[in-house]
Amino acid sequence: MKAQRAIDKYLAQYALLPTDPPLPPERWQHVLVAPCFNEAPGFIALWQSEFKQTSLLIILVLNRPESSADTINDPVRLALNEYSSTALQSGYSLHQLSHSCSVLCIDLEAIEGATPSKEGVGRARRVGCDLALWLHRKGVIESPWIYSGDADALWPAQLFTTDWPNATSAVVVPFTHRSSPAQSSADNPTGAVIEATLLYELKLLHYALHLQRIGSIYGFHTLGSSCVFSGEAYAAVRGMPLRNAAEDFYLLNKLAKVAPIHSAQGDGVIIAPRISTRVPFGTGPAVDKLLGVGDLYREPLFYDAHCFDVLAKLRALFDDWVEIAAPDPRQQLGQCFGPAMGADLHELLSTWHYLDALAHIRRAGAGPAQRIQHSTTWFDGFKILKIIHHLRDRYYPNVTFNESVKTPRHWPLERDHTPNGLLSAIHRKLGWFQS
Repeated sequence: MKAQRAIDKYLAQYALLPTDPPLPPERWQHVLVAPCFNEAPGFIALWQSEFKQTSLLIILVLNRPESSADTINDPVRLALNEYSSTALQSGYSLHQLSHSCSVLCIDLEAIEGATPSKEGVGRARRVGCDLALWLHRKGVIESPWIYSGDADALWPAQLFTTDWPNATSAVVVPFTHRSSPAQSSADNPTGAVIEATLLYELKLLHYALHLQRIGSIYGFHTLGSSCVFSGEAYAAVRGMPLRNAAEDFYLLNKLAKVAPIHSAQGDGVIIAPRISTRVPFGTGPAVDKLLGVGDLYREPLFYDAHCFDVLAKLRALFDDWVEIAAPDPRQQLGQCFGPAMGADLHELLSTWHYLDALAHIRRAGAGPAQRIQHSTTWFDGFKILKIIHHLRDRYYPNVTFNESVKTPRHWPLERDHTPNGLLSAIHRKLGWFQS
């Protein structure tokens, strides 16, 4: 009952539900939300093939920024109309892909017009996820989990029958970038695109692995195309951030403060490697940038492991200060890291008023466990990333792939030090794609 009240409060006060949404005439067990902007329509046939026996409603949110043509999503609209379709009301249509799987299309452009550039994909995901939550409360969707995907990301059907741990706020699902049958011949990736995407995928995994190495609860990947979150937790953090990029990072960062993030094993999501300018930063733009460098393996792409070593020591110091007030934290920072780095870290932490935060945590925490929880909440994934970037820019520049494989603690290295060999070793370590 408490969870239902929290969800109802969110839906009443914060949800973005364009117009009064219609109630579909059917019921489904699961729901997947996917924003859609300027996509080739091949993914629809792929969904039809994959989800023939899955009781699934896919909420597809058509959107476009103000800078793009108003016909840019027409190929997807035309492709959807080839299936048995029902117009529910203006901007909403239901399309039956199989006897158990349907697409509920929200034409956000038809309802609201172009999406504000500052909100972008975050608004599209927010509308779709809010509608998924509303449909769950109306009894249309049975599962309390909201699956978050993308048009270029293929979810294996078995993931929708997995029992996720109840005590978690979200699940991050294994992912990898491979060529997909949904891609048209026009956007089939070249060898260079595949190679650049592989290196960027390794960069994402490298960051998460190092955070796991130092024991951070924020050691998980943050891809909006491969995560699942509890409807109750989603409501508790007031939904998807309205951002044109990194909305997934900020949402998972908030969800980790509500309950643990579960890192799934086994098979996962297959994402099509491609160049994309749909968002200002992320995989697509990063791959595009990498294609402009001469030698990918000499490009300084990976964080130096020393950054994470410093972060681990800093985190330990902070936890000590939570228990016993330090007479002079700045002096201790200098003793631990040297005068220059210590002063820099003090200045960075001071922008977040860390001394006030420490005093508050000591007052608010009734015991050590509560104080550590408060400390972990304050010292979150956003601050961790800022600290890593600060150390990268001032002390430990990024290293190349060739440099990284010469240092064993950079990776779970085995015999094969090629990118593909390294990816396979990481998959074995994480228990991904091993079924």
